[in-house]
Amino acid sequence: MLCCALIGVLSIFAPVFRFAWPQHHPPAPALVAATRSAALATPTIAAEPADHLLVPSPIVLLDHAVEDDAPAAAAAANASDPGAAANAAPGASDAAASATPTSRPDSAAVSSVTPTVVPSSTAPADRLRAAYLQPPTATPERESPLAKNQMVVFYGSPISPGLGILGAFSPDEAAKRLRDEASVYDGLNGDGRGVIAAVDLIYAQVQSEPTQNGLYLRYLPDGVVRRYIALAEKFDLQLILDLQIGRADVADEVRKIAPYLKNPRVHVAIDPEYAVGPEGVPLETPGTITGDDINAVQQVVADIVERNNLPSKLVFVHQYLEETIIDGEATKQMPNVDVVLNMDGFGDQQEKLKKYRHFAARPYAHHRGFNIFLHLDDAPLTENQIQQLSPQPDVIFYQ
Repeated sequence: MLCCALIGVLSIFAPVFRFAWPQHHPPAPALVAATRSAALATPTIAAEPADHLLVPSPIVLLDHAVEDDAPAAAAAANASDPGAAANAAPGASDAAASATPTSRPDSAAVSSVTPTVVPSSTAPADRLRAAYLQPPTATPERESPLAKNQMVVFYGSPISPGLGILGAFSPDEAAKRLRDEASVYDGLNGDGRGVIAAVDLIYAQVQSEPTQNGLYLRYLPDGVVRRYIALAEKFDLQLILDLQIGRADVADEVRKIAPYLKNPRVHVAIDPEYAVGPEGVPLETPGTITGDDINAVQQVVADIVERNNLPSKLVFVHQYLEETIIDGEATKQMPNVDVVLNMDGFGDQQEKLKKYRHFAARPYAHHRGFNIFLHLDDAPLTENQIQQLSPQPDVIFYQ
């Protein structure tokens, strides 16, 4: 998202941030207060298996060939075993390319276990087993994940801490801290609203130089995505796969992750500012999408939900500037899919609040998100302040 252009540069040319968080979160505003006191230090990684996904730089990523994506996804979709379909790679290539973060780099077996909502009379930590998923039914419409719940999200990538808070810790540690933070919101909500904890993983990341696929995109390897799906299973989280689009077609990029979307925990996010069209160059050409693009994404997701008898899914749209979404009023509300418009600005608090109220009033903001940039916001809002916003955000991103 927006701030990671600056953070990504810092992550390459300077020591990376190491967050000095407390062992356990005290009451709000724990997250903001703790991260504001973070110190620069060379990160250390605890001893873990050799194939641990937090590998040292340079990172070797699969540079998916476009022509290989559709056959691989089709093969997975046609597999008789649903678990095999969920585990299959949405793109495939025998050739791997060495990649380091660009100046704009924000730019395990998968089970289909369905978590259930724990009664609100239980302890807050138990209520976070959360979240929302109903057992699949044959009815044409499922309840929205956000109908009775708020969502707290950690954003980023294992490639670098500079890409967001998710990469500042090992996956297990990030998951534990995420659940701790979600429990703060759960305590503030009381019995009136549940809380869902989720990870937003940058799957398709834009590059400033051409890639072999011609899309200015590099993708996380299938093994990394499956490890995060396994992490979501272990900690009862939701997983959002973030797509930065580049020169690709928006709906085509969503089709590439269709095998992952067959897992009831997996959702999708799109980043319009990087959707530069067939001739554009990310970080140089202003990116845009249209309301029709959002509808096309919703239709792809809705079809997956219907064909696989899944719970309702979320489509997140990160919006930084008014002009990044053209004719947003054309966005429809479709069965079994909910659009979340996330206010993706950083910096001055008052400007952020003004922009949030503006975007929250957009007709395509079926649900509203608010993004906290822990190191770029002048005065990051506390949990209490966020809960007092009007309208109250349905989703809170930490980056």
